[in-house]
Formats: sequence, structure tokens, C-alpha cells
Amino acid sequence: MIAFLKTPFSFILFSLSGAVIIVIGSLIAGIAYRGKEGERYSPFNHFISELGEVGVSRLAWVFNLCLILTGLCLMMASFSLGLMLPGILAKLAMAAGVICAISLSLVGIFPMNRLKPHGYAAMTYFRAGLAMVILFSLAFVFQPGTRPVLSRWLGLAGLPPIMAFSAFLILIRKAYRHRDDPLGTEDVARPKAWDMAIVEWLIFVTILFWYLSILIGL
Repeated sequence: MIAFLKTPFSFILFSLSGAVIIVIGSLIAGIAYRGKEGERYSPFNHFISELGEVGVSRLAWVFNLCLILTGLCLMMASFSLGLMLPGILAKLAMAAGVICAISLSLVGIFPMNRLKPHGYAAMTYFRAGLAMVILFSLAFVFQPGTRPVLSRWLGLAGLPPIMAFSAFLILIRKAYRHRDDPLGTEDVARPKAWDMAIVEWLIFVTILFWYLSILIGL
């Protein structure tokens, strides 16, 4: 199994599968979504997790199942990339990636209608995701030897998701000054453009392009 995980095919298989599953799940749940006020889903003022809110999102189970499966796929992809790359930074990145992936699956197990455990899982995902991208980016740049496994320039591909994760965590920190649970949507006047929702979707998009950059690099 370890020998298989060390192969580029392993990373391509698991990362591509995870990306396809979550994109399809998001599209299906998003098209069917009708909010508490009958509104359609908009990435400009709805959190991603609202697609999995049981009792609100019509196809919440589809989205939550896709989150669980995507987390499992990305856990294996993290093992694969961490084993392929040499050095301690890659192994630390692998550990952060596994935590990130497990917490992503837990977001699907504990959807927004179970807000407290959902919040713990989501915040673990955002923090571990930031650590994962930073550490893997450093692992790309500082590969030992003169013949790197992957291009050192892939370290630059991590900049967009690092900026997105960091911006979201800053916004969350600011939101805690005014609300006990900034990830909740109860009693919130939903603006037409909600900065936290937009930045969360930026994380989604930039992470997908980050994985795609690594796939191209392989």
C-alpha cells in the first residue's frame, strides 16, 4: 500500500476523485437549494456549509456525503504527496493534510444544523488547511538535492490558497468580537455580498487550483 501511495498515479487518482466529487456535490445541492426565506443559493452571501444544512437545503444529504467522501480522498492524497516528497517538511505537511482532510469529512458528519460540533470541525479544517498548504509549499521549495521530485516553482502555487485561508481566519477573528458564533446564520441580516462567504468560496476555488497545479506538475 505504501509503495502505491508513493506513486504519482496515487496522488492523481485520489486528488482528482476528491475534487470531482465535491464539485458535483456542490452543484447538485446548490441547484436544488432554497433557503429559509425561499431564496436561491448564492456564493456571494451563503456559506458553503449551508448546502449541507439539514432541514433547509433540499439535498443536504448529497452534499454532506460528498464532503465525507472528499475528505477521505484528500486524506489519501495527503499521504501520497507527503510520501513522494523528501524531507521533514513534507512529513509535517502530510500530518497537517490528514488532519485537514479528516476535519473536512467531519463537517459532513456534523452539518450546520449541529452548529457547535460543526464549528469545531470547520475551524479545524481552516487552520489545518492553512498549515498544510504552507508546509507543502515549503517542502516543494526546500527539497534536498539537485534533482527535485517536483518543481520547486510549485511553492508559488500555494500563495493564493494561503492568502484565502489567512483572510478567512482574520475575518472570523473579527466576527467573534460581535457574535458568539460567526459561522451561524440565525438572526443575521444577510447582505447581498457577505465578505466571509465570498472568501470561504475563494478557499474552495484556490484549493482546487492548487491541487490542479500539483497534478500538472506530476
